[in-house]
Amino acid sequence: MNKKKNLVLVLTISCILLISSLPLSFVSAQEEPLFKVTIIAPGNANMVRRQWGQIFANSLNQLGIEARVVYLGWASVYDRVLTPPPENVGKTYSDGGYDMQLIGWTPGLIPEPKQIWYGGLSNLAPTGNNYYLWQNAENDQLIDEFITSTNPSDQERIFKEWQELFYNTIPASQIFYSSTPAVVNPDLSFAGDWWLHFNVQPGPEYIMGKDQVVYASTGEIESLIPPLSSSWYDTIISGCVFSGLASVAPDLSDFSVPSLFTSWTPSEDGFSWTFKVREGVKWHDGQSFTADDVVFTLWALMNPTTGSQSVGVYQGVYGDNLLFTYSDGSTVTHVNGTRVGEITAEDPYTITVSLPEVISGKAYGYFDPYLLTFANNIIPKHIFENIEPVDWTDSPFNTGQGSIEINGVTYTGPIGTGPYKWVEFDPVNQLVHLEKFDEYWGKTALEAQGYYGVEDYYIKFIADKTPALASLKNGQVDILDPQYQMQVDVPTIDPAWGTVILQEGTGRQEIGYNMRHPVFGTGVDTPLGKSDPSRAAEAATYVRIAFDYAIPRQLIIDNLLAGFGQPGATPALPAQPYYNAEITPRPYDLTMAREYLQKAGYSVPTKPGPIELPSFILGMSTSIYGTYTATTGEILPNRDLQLYVTTDNETYIESSEMIGSTTTDIYGFYSFTATPMEPGDHYYWIFDRLGTAGDIGSVGSDWTYVTYISVETLENALAPFNDAIASNTNNIDENSGAIADLETQIANIGTSNTPLIVGGLALLVALVAVYLAMQKKS
Repeated sequence: MNKKKNLVLVLTISCILLISSLPLSFVSAQEEPLFKVTIIAPGNANMVRRQWGQIFANSLNQLGIEARVVYLGWASVYDRVLTPPPENVGKTYSDGGYDMQLIGWTPGLIPEPKQIWYGGLSNLAPTGNNYYLWQNAENDQLIDEFITSTNPSDQERIFKEWQELFYNTIPASQIFYSSTPAVVNPDLSFAGDWWLHFNVQPGPEYIMGKDQVVYASTGEIESLIPPLSSSWYDTIISGCVFSGLASVAPDLSDFSVPSLFTSWTPSEDGFSWTFKVREGVKWHDGQSFTADDVVFTLWALMNPTTGSQSVGVYQGVYGDNLLFTYSDGSTVTHVNGTRVGEITAEDPYTITVSLPEVISGKAYGYFDPYLLTFANNIIPKHIFENIEPVDWTDSPFNTGQGSIEINGVTYTGPIGTGPYKWVEFDPVNQLVHLEKFDEYWGKTALEAQGYYGVEDYYIKFIADKTPALASLKNGQVDILDPQYQMQVDVPTIDPAWGTVILQEGTGRQEIGYNMRHPVFGTGVDTPLGKSDPSRAAEAATYVRIAFDYAIPRQLIIDNLLAGFGQPGATPALPAQPYYNAEITPRPYDLTMAREYLQKAGYSVPTKPGPIELPSFILGMSTSIYGTYTATTGEILPNRDLQLYVTTDNETYIESSEMIGSTTTDIYGFYSFTATPMEPGDHYYWIFDRLGTAGDIGSVGSDWTYVTYISVETLENALAPFNDAIASNTNNIDENSGAIADLETQIANIGTSNTPLIVGGLALLVALVAVYLAMQKKS
């Protein structure tokens, strides 16, 4: 009986500890998940997004949903989510599509829900920006009313009503509105912070203090031809190379400053417009810019064969049965609908536009200021008319690599009318070089104001913020992109090498849902949807609301963003006009989440809350690994490293003890295993035997701090559960059968299909057994 008592006490504690921390899939033999989801975290950048995505997945697991996070490159994200092949549109992740997508947006200074959320067919993926595939009649009606209204009070009422619809329907869960720090070389000054604000695109022509500037970005090139891109990271380059039809004043005092257009005038009824094109503008190859380039670009933006990301947005304005006429009288048509429109170059510097109805009796009216500044997107007709649209994506104009000859001219990258022209892209060092364009149409005015002093502008792609910060500190770069999410790093920025520019409300992060997913999109696979198909959409909404309650927004902001940010509720940003402040984010509440899942017909398991234990118990081992780099970010291969531990961090050189050694591989990777031998605080340092004595962390330094672990004994960790242990010694005989089964399972550990988990259970059982034996002796 004593043996059985000991074993049941061991199993009581070990099962509580282990099962409460296991993913749902481990206990699925006894309790199947409600359903399974895969969450995509895109790109190699924005590690914070990966972290909060995992936090969200853990919340879903607690609700009985088997959730996992996968990290995909942007190419895969485009193939699955943003521009999938038609046969994969709406498919789930397991079938080649997606379930949920983590993504960030920089919506701009002016709200325009049609860009992403309109449900017309031409605005859905793969040709439009509505990758969620959200189609809702009330949504489309409100958007139509908003974009045709010219009355600010009506616009405010409509847009606030639209935000309420969004909040109650939840095609995407908003996580937080960003308060984003950018860190820059203190030698630089700017004509306002507009160049980092929202998606206005960086403007090196407004940077002062140096004639060579290096901008570090966490992203990568996706598409350098503006109509093909929807990525912020591309605009860091294209915003310098191309000019838009209108621009934004550096101090944000005017959102529609004439650029390639000098004026835009509507007719009295709003169904026609006259655009005047700026004269004397040169493309970077010396050719003259004319109205034909604008007409051609509008054709490209509305033609899905080019790979345009804006087909739906522009067809919603100009129509889907269009006649394009060039200044020489030649025409081209694009027809995939019945909304008739015309775009005509009357002469080299005049364009007239005839618009279709958006809603009864009204045409699109939101040109000024939104549409004209939507993107720096005018491309050269004399180049792209010589390339088949299907070949644009792989051309040097889009990739910045290789060369192509057109009409006797060799091109190696994008050609625009902007203030900086393309020089080269070094793919090995991930470095783009642009240089000042001496024939830029705005040069005289800029130089008269003391601007346009940067001669060479470089964009350096550095995926991780640690080497990026080191590069700024060492003067190798001058500006760190806000997308590095450096909120937690702000206290470490020394004013001697970095100035922090805080951008409030610059963007938002969200979880986008596949609105054709059979559980939370259409609801046909929910229990309620199966029992009553007429309520399937209702059930799907309940599931999405449950997701929204499962997001610990404030915890994410406080712990991952050092408090920088604001919980999000709708796609409208607090800094934008017409933001509905009366809508507040749903709180983190798994009880409410369970209630909404139950409304959808699910029987939701109620799992006990996790027992709080120290993160590290004496006797456990941990891996200490990473990439060994110099402070410049340079990877250091083939270094002879030793791992040291000390309990007195002030005297680590004298008091630390070596516990292991290794050599970094060709990628600078190292790995150690550490097993603390006594409770207390443990500090770990790496000693580089090939380094030279110097300041800690400097190039050539021989000591580098790695990590800290706080260790407790198992006795102290389990002390709070002594009463529970004692109470479980009653009713021993009633559990003898279960005890025998568990003894058999433990005896068969060697044949288990889950050796790591069961091995961990065996170790935990052994540790607790020792602990209980000690308790008996006392």
